[in-house]
Order: sequence, then C-alpha cells, then structure tokens
Amino acid sequence: MVASFWHMSRGRSPGGGPRRYGSGAPWCERLAWAALAALAASVVLLAFGAGTAAADGRPNVLLIMTHDQRADGTMEVMPKTLQWFGSGGTHYPQFFATTPLCCPSRASVFSGRYTHNHGVRTNDSANVMDQRFTIQAYLKAVGYRNGIFGKYFNGWNLLQSPQWFDDWAITTAGYTPIRVNERGTIKSITQYATSYIRDNAINFIEQSENQDATPWFLELATTAPHSPFTPDTPYQGVSVPPFSPTPANSETDKRDKPPHVQASNVDMTAVEAERTKQLRTLMSVDDMVQSVFQTLEVTGETSNTLAIFMSDNGFLWGEHGLRAKGVAYDPSVRVPMYMRWPGHVVAGATDSRLVANIDIAPTIADAVGGIAPPVPMDGRSILDPMQSRTHLLTEHDGVFTDYDPGWAAIRTLTSHYIEHYDPIEVQRIVHREYYDLMADPFETENLLADGNPANDPPTAALSAQLAADRDCAGANCP
Repeated sequence: MVASFWHMSRGRSPGGGPRRYGSGAPWCERLAWAALAALAASVVLLAFGAGTAAADGRPNVLLIMTHDQRADGTMEVMPKTLQWFGSGGTHYPQFFATTPLCCPSRASVFSGRYTHNHGVRTNDSANVMDQRFTIQAYLKAVGYRNGIFGKYFNGWNLLQSPQWFDDWAITTAGYTPIRVNERGTIKSITQYATSYIRDNAINFIEQSENQDATPWFLELATTAPHSPFTPDTPYQGVSVPPFSPTPANSETDKRDKPPHVQASNVDMTAVEAERTKQLRTLMSVDDMVQSVFQTLEVTGETSNTLAIFMSDNGFLWGEHGLRAKGVAYDPSVRVPMYMRWPGHVVAGATDSRLVANIDIAPTIADAVGGIAPPVPMDGRSILDPMQSRTHLLTEHDGVFTDYDPGWAAIRTLTSHYIEHYDPIEVQRIVHREYYDLMADPFETENLLADGNPANDPPTAALSAQLAADRDCAGANCP
C-alpha cells in the first residue's frame, strides 16, 4: 500500500437486472434474487474482464451515503447491497457518527475532523466549513475527477454550486418532486429522487471512460430513509421484516435519564408505521447500488474502485421514549458501514474496531497516496490494520433545538459515559450517564443513578478525559 500522509503523521512510513416487487411481496424474496444477482455478476465479469485501473494505479473512490439509517434492523431489506459490500467487502459494526446530525456529520466525512474543529455545528451552518480542507479539494488537487449527486448539505443555498466538483446534481430534501442544481442549472425534477441519483451516477461512470486514465471520486447521497419516508411506487405495499422491540422500547422508569428524556414519550404505533416506510425507501437504494455496480462491472472498474457504504447518522425507533437523532444513545450514533476494494479490503469479513465518520477522509487519502493536508485530520485510515483506538468522542452542542441542551460522550467497546451541559453555562455539567454495554447493551440502567455507589465508574477521570477530547486536534484526538 502506498505510504500516506496519515502514516507519516502517526510516525509510520452481482450483476442481474433490478428486481421490482409487487404489492405484498415478502422481503425475504429479495434475498433469493440477491443470490441470482451474484451469479449473473460473475458472467458479466467474465465477459468484460477483471477491470481497468487509472494509468498511475490510483483507485476510483465511490462513497454512498444514506440519510438517517440506523445500524440495526435496516440492512435486511438491502440484499443486493449486502452482496456487494458484505460478501464483497468488510463490515464495520462499531462505526459511529461522531455528531449524529446531518450537516455536522457530512462535514466530518468531508474534512476528517470532529465538529469542534470543522465548526459546522448545526444544519444551517454548512458555510462555516472551509472547503479548502476537504477530501474533495485534496483529490481535485491530485488530478481526480469529482462528482456528487443527491444531498450535499442542509440549508445549502441551491443557487450555490458545490466547490471542487466537476460534475454534480445536488438536490433538496425529499423524494418527488425535488429541486436540483444540475451542473449549475436550477430545475424541478419529478423523477423519484433515488432513481435520479442512480441515473446521474451511471452517466458519470460511463462518461469517465472517455478519460480512463483519470481516476474519479463519486459521492451518492440519498434522502432515504429520511422523512417524509416516501417509498417509490413499486415498493409502497411491500412487506418488511417484523419489528422487534428491545428493552429500551419498554423502558418505563426513566428517572436515571436527563429531564428532556424523562419528559419524552412516543406513540409506538406511529413509530412502527414510519419504520415500515423507511425500510421501503431503502429498497430503492438497494436497486441503485445494484445498478451502479453493474455499471462498474461493464466499464471494468470494480477491481480498482474503493467503495464505501454508510449513513450520516442513525435514528431512534422509540427507544427511551424518543423518536429522534442528535442524541447520544446507540441507535442515534451507530450507523451501517461497509467497505470494499478487491485485493486491499478482505471480502466477507467483519472488523470490530472502533471507527467513525472522521475516518472516511483519511482512509480515502491513504488509498490514493500523495495527499498532505495543510490542516491535520482527526481521523485515522481504516485501511491501516495497526490503527486502533480505545475510545471515541461523540459530541453535540444542542444549539439546533431546545430539546437537548447539549452533550458529549466517551464511547468504548464496553462502556458509554455521557455528560449533558447547561445551555447557558455550556461547560457546566447538569447530568451524567454511564452504561455498562456488556451487561446493558440497550442503555436502560444508568449506573450513576442506580443508588449503588459501589458500581460507579471513576467520573473524575472520565470527565477530565472528555474535556481533553472536546479540545483535541489532529493526532491528539481519540
């Protein structure tokens, strides 16, 4: 692997056509068609060869990002995606959004930095981020052709084209109709949003064949499965896996939680109805992934494309009485993430290291090589097997809503320490939570409020560590 800026800074040198399902077709039928897709893919690969590389050997980069997709209970309706990314790549079950909100998370993906460093703290502050210090800027500087289709940032002025991209169609939120900035032209689109993104992606890949010696970076960012949860017509009546509530859904005694969580209650019937529609929107994403990879195969680009599938943040399905993101609890911060790059990323594997959205840009930079960011990234290259961390910082200053006054947390593989802060005196801690994730993976028993001091963790040390992490930068970050 090419030595990267990251190593130096750390002190080291299925093919098959899309299947449409009629009303009432069982979700498990999609699994059978995924197997057929894999067989067809092998036939296409033999017909068109194993793939071509850019003249200098650098990989293409494909980043697929969904919106509000939690890690558990969602990938089951995406068998084609699981075939390409799961069977064909590595699954990262301990992948987290360091700030579980749309704009801050996307800024972390682009910059490789925590929210307290890139400055995009709300969904309306995308312009705060310095676009010079983004992975798209770095890739453009080393000769990549960049494209983005779909959602860019919340609150982004659609009249303003995205910087450092050669081809784009950025969209407003929603499914149909949508407004888009398509290569500088503002227009209304009635095509279903995910299908529109798919068609633009296929066109981008096919057009890139005219410059086959030039590697490309392509981001596809869907609205799905974000509200208003509008499935495409073929999937409006399709069955989904049954909902399986966890102990967090039936938590009745929330006196150990902060006041805003204690006061929150949801209608689980409404939550389940929204969940069903969310899953149906993901079926169209599954079709998009299939079509994009079919195009990569036909153009001979699968073998030299680093592909990443992820979400910007998660979403609670009624856990702790919440229907939300932006909170510290697991369904909000943990999101699906898969990566594939034949010959470089192990196929059919699971990697249980703590990894996060801040690691996406360093990983891409590592794969490409020759990138030396003028501003250090906080994340680490996932491609480096020697990179591991003992904990992650997650943070949210709460300014987007009165619902949560703001919080920060230390997340390890076995524990979760959370501090909530006063909305005026932002450094004053008003509530603490600590969960033993081995004994209590659903975070129902805050050991700091259970009346048993014998099981309390060393809060002074944890608080000091969290204060340092909230001020970290570059290699000093967890």
